[in-house]
Amino acid sequence: MERFTALLAVACGGATGALMRYALSGWMLKRFPIGTLAVNLAGCLLIGLIVGSLHHRDWLSPTARHFIVMGGLGSLTTFSTFGYQSVQLWIDGDYGLAVLNVFMNVCVGFAAVAVGLWLGGMMTASEI
Repeated sequence: MERFTALLAVACGGATGALMRYALSGWMLKRFPIGTLAVNLAGCLLIGLIVGSLHHRDWLSPTARHFIVMGGLGSLTTFSTFGYQSVQLWIDGDYGLAVLNVFMNVCVGFAAVAVGLWLGGMMTASEI
């Protein structure tokens, strides 16, 4: 039952986060051409604030953590999870892995999108 509750919390949080992303990105895009950046930065700040405060005191139940952190923030922006994991590697002294994680996510992710666009017919090989 505990596993089902966690899955349900992540699913409901994920739906909430996706709706928040849609609304926030649309609202920001009407005002600034940086909707995705704003959502990513907000998600990074929130995951740092919440996980950081949980480190010192346990003020959220496991179900609430699943709903907010994994579901809500994970759906609002997976970039926040990427940022948190990269910083955690750095804090743990795994500097090489932290830099590799950033490189792989940003540079290889960029290349993967380009290859996907090429495979999908939106780009030519010379544009890659």
